[in-house]
Amino acid sequence: MSLRIYVRKILGRKGTFFLRNVLSTITIGLRLIETADKLDKKEGITAMVCTYNDPDWIEPSLVSIKDLVNEYLVIDSSTDETPDIIKSVGETYGLNIRLYRIPPGDLVAARNLVLEKTSYKWILHWDIDFVAKPELIDFIKNLLNELNPKYYYLIYWPHIQFCGDLSHLCNQVYHVEHWLFTWSPKLYYKWLGRYDSLIAPIYMYKAIYIDKPLSLHLRSVRNPVRLAFKHLWWRFREEFNKLAGRNIDLMEYARKKALEVYNTDDLEELGKRLIEKQVSTLKEYDTRVYGEYPKILLDYLRKKKWLYLISE
Repeated sequence: MSLRIYVRKILGRKGTFFLRNVLSTITIGLRLIETADKLDKKEGITAMVCTYNDPDWIEPSLVSIKDLVNEYLVIDSSTDETPDIIKSVGETYGLNIRLYRIPPGDLVAARNLVLEKTSYKWILHWDIDFVAKPELIDFIKNLLNELNPKYYYLIYWPHIQFCGDLSHLCNQVYHVEHWLFTWSPKLYYKWLGRYDSLIAPIYMYKAIYIDKPLSLHLRSVRNPVRLAFKHLWWRFREEFNKLAGRNIDLMEYARKKALEVYNTDDLEELGKRLIEKQVSTLKEYDTRVYGEYPKILLDYLRKKKWLYLISE
């Protein structure tokens, strides 16, 4: 077990935040490390976007943060229309997108490439199925203006997670991570078990927790075929990751796995089964509790004729 995981397991999230904030205050105060205001990066925010065959929510995801970020660094490994849609959305809305293509199968390599290529001081971790609530923009801008420029920060807030459709919340309603952080040459990503994880020195980074959902995660809201494919990739990720980048039809491989496990090679049928199973036990989304859907998302649903994703 790494020291990072051990400390987190013993102290919990709040204890780890406290330790981070104490240690970083000491190291910066005693000038034991270079302060963040000395970084060779421009003031501003880079959106880190890593994509693989996931075109459904590109437009509302990218456009929802266009007034917050200065550039989008998109690392794409797709074999479908995803990169073409990204380029089209960028041209339509005048987004500063820098698109890099790499072989599929290594999310850690993709995220580390963003850390290598970023132009700006702040990194926003933004997956292609995240959509910002309108209040996120001004909230984050005001927060960054108030922070001490000498310190390095990990900024956490909750995403509201949707599963199956846009009328049902996942069992884990909120997903909390450090969605925004100060760049440093000491940062890097690595695999910790099944998950890609940002390694940020505990003596260096302060933690800020925003107790307010500022964004949506459309975690498993996809068209049925894509949902089934993504589900199979996640369930058999080691097998898929080994095959990625080779001259192998991964969709055909997914059909094979579907037949093996679910007795059907029809991914649309499997996807509908998964959606039906998911939403049957899930809590419904209540706008009185969690807020209205962002207008940019509703407009996109109308344009795509996908309003059926929101139950009447």
